[in-house]
Amino acid sequence: MISRRGFLRGLGGLTVALPLLQVVPGRSAKATPVYPKRLIVFFNPNGTLKERWSPTGTETDFTLPEILLPLQRHKQSVVITDGIDMLVSEEGPGGPHNRGMASLLTGEIILEGPFADGDGRLAGWAGGISIDQYIARELGAQTRFTTLELGVRAIENEPRARISYLGPDQPVPPENNPASVWQRLFAPMDADPEMLRKLVVQRRSVLDVVRGDFARLDRKLAPEDRHKLGQHFEAVRDLERRLGLAAGGGGAMGGVCNRPEQPPLMDPASEDDFERIARLQMDMAVMALACDLTRVISLEFSSALNALRFTFMGMREQDGHSLSHAGDFSAELQDQWARMLTWYTEQFAYLLDGLKSVPEGEGTLLDNTLILWCNELSRGNTHAHDNMPFILAGGAGGALRGGRHLTYDHEPHNNLLLAMAQMMGVETNTFGHPDFCTRPLPL
Repeated sequence: MISRRGFLRGLGGLTVALPLLQVVPGRSAKATPVYPKRLIVFFNPNGTLKERWSPTGTETDFTLPEILLPLQRHKQSVVITDGIDMLVSEEGPGGPHNRGMASLLTGEIILEGPFADGDGRLAGWAGGISIDQYIARELGAQTRFTTLELGVRAIENEPRARISYLGPDQPVPPENNPASVWQRLFAPMDADPEMLRKLVVQRRSVLDVVRGDFARLDRKLAPEDRHKLGQHFEAVRDLERRLGLAAGGGGAMGGVCNRPEQPPLMDPASEDDFERIARLQMDMAVMALACDLTRVISLEFSSALNALRFTFMGMREQDGHSLSHAGDFSAELQDQWARMLTWYTEQFAYLLDGLKSVPEGEGTLLDNTLILWCNELSRGNTHAHDNMPFILAGGAGGALRGGRHLTYDHEPHNNLLLAMAQMMGVETNTFGHPDFCTRPLPL
């Protein structure tokens, strides 16, 4: 016999978490669907050129600069920040890249260890849990995957290639191979129509049994609890309809949850395929959220101190790390670095495009997602951790209002991480090292 919990969490590899549609109680006799919040962390390395990155104008009436210009179509969905310092990254052993990577999402001081930074100084892994893992743990969503870590040529097994942590000294490696990601996420959806038909019949049968149990329980409940129970069960029915799990429903999952095409085998370390791999990873990230396979994703583009050339753009002479270190006196090298940085903005905009293309009620998946775009440095040629290039995007289910450029006065970045946790619905008053967390960042 199939357990109630097994039914509600999914059957036969076609995971359906409860509730994909949460219910707002007490509004009416009819369930009011509220879509769950999701989180994406988007990372690229080696800092930026703030003079070509920071907007000009006022908080709500601002002009995007050269590097951020590809975000123009999403201007009303982003919050661009200036004046946030990653103070905790100035503490502890090691060089600036490793310290920045270790503190970026954890807000903790890096640990001692054997890993050398570019300057030869040694350090270890991060000293605490990262914000993505923390939010996933606190929310406890019953999805097939608690979190999903994706990489695009983030292949080194050392601190400069890790942003996600389960706790102190517990890095979570990203999966860099799109073919492996697809196999893990979407291969279980590969079923023939007859199998899917039988699966739907079986799911409906279990649902009817559960409804019978609910009916018997209903007689023992107070009116308010009976109303909530009814709403909750109707949300399950709505969930079935939304995912299209009906015979002839147009594909394995139907509706907005559609299995992507299986990626070809590629070398995850390839420079030439860097852009292609990036797009595949982002496409699968969007669909993983749309199918409610997970609600928390980190997407790591390359790694700190990398030697990645943008050969797919014809840039074969200089790698990104070298260009990020180019002196301000070299206009040609700074222009090349700006081209690379603009490319990262184009990828971020592509991700937002994907999220916005998925309808959810009267809005989109973008409206119900919080996205953090981050970096381990503010500027490569100074290795600075002040005035970091942090951008938030999406609506976080109504918790974030976009279309703004916010300037702070040396605000600790731990406060940003704390604000993110609260926007995602986590009840906490601190995150990371307590010496560097003073309040949730006003957003």
